[in-house]
Amino acid sequence: MNYSLSFQKNLFSSPGRIIMCAMAALILLGTFLLWLPMSHVGELSFTNALFTATSATCVTGLMVVPLSSFTFIGHCILLFLMQIGALGLVTLTIFLISLFFDLRLSTRYLTGEMFEIEGWSVSQHLLLFIVLMTAVVEGVGTIFVFFTIKNHYSFSTALFYSFFHSVSSFTSTGLSFFDPNASVIPHNIPLLFITGLLALMGGMGFVVWQEVYLYVKSLTQRKRFHWSLHSKVVFSTTALIICFASVMFFYLEHILHNESNSSFGYAIITSIFNAITCRSAGITTYHIPFIHFATLFLIMIISFIGSSPGSTGSGIKTTAFALFLASIRATITRRSDVELKGRTIPHEQIFKAMAILSVSLSWVALTIFCLLITEQGWRFIDISFEAFSAFSNIGLTTGITPYLSSIGKYIIMVSMFMGRVGSLTLLLAFRKQKEKTEFHYPEERVILG
Repeated sequence: MNYSLSFQKNLFSSPGRIIMCAMAALILLGTFLLWLPMSHVGELSFTNALFTATSATCVTGLMVVPLSSFTFIGHCILLFLMQIGALGLVTLTIFLISLFFDLRLSTRYLTGEMFEIEGWSVSQHLLLFIVLMTAVVEGVGTIFVFFTIKNHYSFSTALFYSFFHSVSSFTSTGLSFFDPNASVIPHNIPLLFITGLLALMGGMGFVVWQEVYLYVKSLTQRKRFHWSLHSKVVFSTTALIICFASVMFFYLEHILHNESNSSFGYAIITSIFNAITCRSAGITTYHIPFIHFATLFLIMIISFIGSSPGSTGSGIKTTAFALFLASIRATITRRSDVELKGRTIPHEQIFKAMAILSVSLSWVALTIFCLLITEQGWRFIDISFEAFSAFSNIGLTTGITPYLSSIGKYIIMVSMFMGRVGSLTLLLAFRKQKEKTEFHYPEERVILG
C-alpha cells in the first residue's frame, strides 16, 4: 500500500510525468482501436498500428502504411488522435473537469507549468480560449477548403476530406488525402493560402492569439494595450524565420534547382507556403526525394526550431531559439545579463533554453547514430532527415519511412514521442523537488575555447 501511495505521489507531483503518461496512454488506446478489423483494410501488424497511432498522436504524419489502408472508422480514429494529441490530453481534461468541479491546487500548478503563466484565472480563461478557437478555426477552415476542392470529389467525400485537411493543417500533423504531387494541391492557390494560414495559426501558439484577441477588443473599447514580451518575441522570430526560409527556398528550388519551370508568381507563393508549412505542418508542394540537398538541410534547421510555445507544433520553439541568439549576443558584447527587446531575461530561463537546445540536439544525434546501425543501404542525408523529421514532428520523408526495419520503426516512434512531449517537459518529468541550499561552493573558472 505504501508503494502505491509513493508511486502516486511521485507521478502527480510532476507535471512532466503526467503529460508523458497521458500521451503514452492515448497512443496505446489509439493503437488498439486502429488494430481492430473495422478500422483497417487488409493486414495491419501491431507495430504498424502502433507507429500510425504514435505518428497521429504526436502530430507528425509519418506513415508506414498509406491512409487508404484505413476505413472511415480508422480515419475518424486518426482525427481523434490528431486533435487530442495537438491540443494536449491534459489540456482538454483540465478544461472539461473545470466546467463541473473546483480544481485542486496541484492541478492548477500543472496548468501553470504547461503554459508558464501565473494565476489560475488566467490559465482557466486560456483553456477556454483554446477550445473555442480550435472549434472556430477548424470549422471555418473546413468550409473554405470544401469550396476549393468540391469539383474534384462527391459532396460527402469533399466535406470529410475538407474537415480532415483542416484539422491536420491546424494541428500541424500533415496527414492529407490530397497527393502533394497530384493536381489538387500544387496549382490550387486558394487551397495553398488556406492551408498555409491554418498552419501558421496553429504554430503561433494560443497565448499569442489570445493577446491578439484582447488587443482587438481593446481597440473597440479604446483602451491602451500592452503586448507581452512573449508575443513580441514570437512575432519577430516567426517573421524572421519565414522571411529567411522563403528567400532560400526561392533561390534553391526555383533558381538554382529549377526543374518545374514554374512562373515567377507561383514560385514566390510556393516559397512562402513551404517556409510556413515546413516549420511544423509537414504539407509541402515539393517532391522531397528530388529536392536539392541544401533544401533538405534548410528544412531540417527550420523544423528543428519549429513553432512557438503553447502551439500545436513542435521543435525547440521560437522563444528558445531567440534566447539562444540573445545569449550569443550577450557573450559577444561581454554583458553579464541577457537582454531581449528592452527586458532582462531571468537566468533560469536562459538555463532552460540551453538545456532544451542541448538535450534536443543530443537526442537527434543519438537517433541518427542508431538508425545508421539498423538501416543499411540508405544515404546519410536520408537517415538524418528522417531523424530530424521525427523529432521535429513535421512528418516529411525522403521515402524511407515505409521501408524501415522493425527496430528502426521503434526508434522513430520514440523520437516522435520525445519530440512531441518536448525537451522541457522531459526535464520537468525527471526534476527533483528543489532542496534548500545552505551553502555555496567556492567559485573557480575553467578554460573555454
